[in-house]
Amino acid sequence: MQPKIPLTKKLVLISLTLCQVLNGWLVSKAIGQTPNDHPTEEQSIILKWLGNAGWEIRYGKTTILIDPFLTRREAVLGAEWKTDEESVLKVITGADYIFAGHSHADHIGDLPFIAKRFGSKVIGSRTTASIALTAGVDKSQLVTISGGEKLDFKYFSVQVIESVHGAVMRGGRSRRPKFEEITRPWAGPLVGSSFVEGGCYLYYFTFGKHRILHQSTGGFIEDNVTGLRSDIALLYPMNRNDSAEILMALNPKTVYVHHFDEWRNSISEGLPESNLRRVQRFARDVNSIDKQITVVIPRFLETYSLE
Repeated sequence: MQPKIPLTKKLVLISLTLCQVLNGWLVSKAIGQTPNDHPTEEQSIILKWLGNAGWEIRYGKTTILIDPFLTRREAVLGAEWKTDEESVLKVITGADYIFAGHSHADHIGDLPFIAKRFGSKVIGSRTTASIALTAGVDKSQLVTISGGEKLDFKYFSVQVIESVHGAVMRGGRSRRPKFEEITRPWAGPLVGSSFVEGGCYLYYFTFGKHRILHQSTGGFIEDNVTGLRSDIALLYPMNRNDSAEILMALNPKTVYVHHFDEWRNSISEGLPESNLRRVQRFARDVNSIDKQITVVIPRFLETYSLE
């Protein structure tokens, strides 16, 4: 027979339990979660390639955009930048969150318009935040990163991984772009020269049982990605040596290739044959490095479901 607990002691224990529950709720609330925020069942994940390094990820009722760029033209250095709003709204119908890998125009040129239109939360560097503020995005919408953060949102979490920009071809030579940063907004319109690199970041998403890594450009820091073990890797088509390093570090089950199209051309123009050959060569490299990895060469605006 178990000993009886006096009524006064029972009341004290109940009070302590309630305090612990309430305190836990307040802490969770402070980082944007409450105990019942996370779905009780696994939600399907729908990926859609937007061209370049741009993706839409739908997880349940949550819509996430990464590097969305639908205007598909060069930003002229001294000319005012204007988003092709019609082209954007043909594809983008909502956005709860927008993640920026870096701040070049072909990654964030359309970000301010989308954020203002849909009230999206914007996650990016100080440069991305300064550009967004200059374009009229409200400060309350911005989450500024510098690398190493672990961000918990309502239905998913993100690890921010410091990276570097990949080499680009200029005049037949391969080189890394000069690093530039903008640390505060300014009075005046955005012009082509406003879009500087501002730091590069990879995003490592956790959606229930799925782990998805997004690489916005062809660079990475090996020590920062080693051991992440993503199920899905959204990768730039790197050379064979770099591909081997990042695949060994991540050990993904599936690679979706991006940033291989001609982003200055409209989506309706399709893929040039030379770009297609480039991505097919990358797929062969991945297959020769690890035959267990499935490589998906996406088509513009097609959806891919992960259960």
